[in-house]
Amino acid sequence: VSTKTLRLTRKESIGWEPPEQGWLKLNVDGSVLHPGSRGACGGIIRNWEGRVVAGFSMKIGKCTITTAEIWGFYVGIKLATEMRISKLVVESDSKCAVELIQKTSVEKHSQSTLIRAIKELLVGLESVVVRHIYREANFCADALAKAGQEQEDGVHCFKLPPAMVAHQVLADRSGMKFSRSVTL
Repeated sequence: VSTKTLRLTRKESIGWEPPEQGWLKLNVDGSVLHPGSRGACGGIIRNWEGRVVAGFSMKIGKCTITTAEIWGFYVGIKLATEMRISKLVVESDSKCAVELIQKTSVEKHSQSTLIRAIKELLVGLESVVVRHIYREANFCADALAKAGQEQEDGVHCFKLPPAMVAHQVLADRSGMKFSRSVTL
């Protein structure tokens, strides 16, 4: 006897959404070329008008994709706290990393020290929201993470968007959307 699972899906239009007025949004992402190879991360902070406030790319070295994603959270949130941002929405297309940041305890995770450091930074913010988004809403952070693969070691920060993401920043600001099948 054969059984089939019926998956209900619907098409959604997905793209970057600006935060509420008075808030800033940090999108982060990680990049690993293939399992066990070097990793990198990147992120971008924008205001409610979609204007870039700051961003970063960083080469990490050999790591897993989840570790690269978590480093993206750490570097981005540290940058936001150093800029004295008080109201921050943090988004990532890594459901695993988002769940690790949101968990009460992660003592048994290999990156528990880094995750605790992220939580300590988050406590210093007046208001913060951490959430998962789809890849289609995270293209700028994705490009910055991939760029981190090619740069010298260390964190490279910017106030104006690098040429590699300028087109995507404009597309996001204009409300460009992408179609995606989403499981119900």
